[in-house]
Amino acid sequence: MNFLNSSKENWVKMNSRKIKFGMCFSFDFLRENPLEDIGEKLQVYLRFLDFCSKKDWEVYVLTRKTYKGNGIFTGSWKYEDQKFKKVIDPVRIDIVYDRTGGLKFPLENDDLLVVNTRDFKTLCWDKWLQYKEVGKYMAKSYLLKKNEKESLPDILSQIKGEFVVLKPTNGLKGIGIYIGAKKGVQKFEFRKNTNYLVQEFIDTSSGIVGVVEGMHDLRVVIVNAKAVWSHVRTPPKGSFEANVAQGGTIEEVDYEKSIPDSIKRMVKEISKDFYKKYDNPVYSLDFGMSKAKPYLIEINDTIGFPRWKMKKRDNFLTQLVENIESKL
Repeated sequence: MNFLNSSKENWVKMNSRKIKFGMCFSFDFLRENPLEDIGEKLQVYLRFLDFCSKKDWEVYVLTRKTYKGNGIFTGSWKYEDQKFKKVIDPVRIDIVYDRTGGLKFPLENDDLLVVNTRDFKTLCWDKWLQYKEVGKYMAKSYLLKKNEKESLPDILSQIKGEFVVLKPTNGLKGIGIYIGAKKGVQKFEFRKNTNYLVQEFIDTSSGIVGVVEGMHDLRVVIVNAKAVWSHVRTPPKGSFEANVAQGGTIEEVDYEKSIPDSIKRMVKEISKDFYKKYDNPVYSLDFGMSKAKPYLIEINDTIGFPRWKMKKRDNFLTQLVENIESKL
């Protein structure tokens, strides 16, 4: 066989193998079923993995605890026909959808192909960076550094109104947040070694006409620069925090029919910019409406999947698969 034919055969062989896709979490490599803790959304996750399998990819669930770099995992769960098989042998994964949360995975300068770039993850996990980038859509905010708590009174004097919001720049699920009267800040216990964002309080008690009455947090999920799914979260009685982890309730919203044009314009502007700058990321935008004026609250790269009965469930899942495929 001549060199030309040999090179052609090697190219065909290399490019005909199945793509290895993995969805990565942070748990230990101990369990037989990696999704045993997912709960009520299990069937949605399995449906997503089924959609990936229909692309003729080899599908895996992964943990960052077994990642060795250069795309190699020395412990994984292979997914076939809604069943998982624990794999001890090293597997080289081509592309990952990251569900770990935070910046521990993958390490900086790693060449692993991940749905969201390192730069975009860094943006999502630093609320001060978010404010510097898209602050024109947000409430007035100030940075309170972890070693400069004595500057808080001066910052508070610049905040309008009687209420204030304090939240860790790298927080999640509403943990470590203070929303309340300025005078109550003195008793608030800050998380140790953490920078905080100090923000003007946005009063969302007037709701969104046709969507929700009272205080709220409206989430719009963006995939392929399109709003593919949205829902509104409302806090429990007597609370300002609408996170489901903090006892809030969640209800799906028809984006096209119900969301105000003012929010749609903001979504369009932000998503167009992020699509180009961050290589078509997958994320959500949280909004609050105060006296008919929309405010961006924050950007998230770790999106909770829809519940099974939600109408836009498959729209989100198919767009997510399309996003992954576009990066291969």
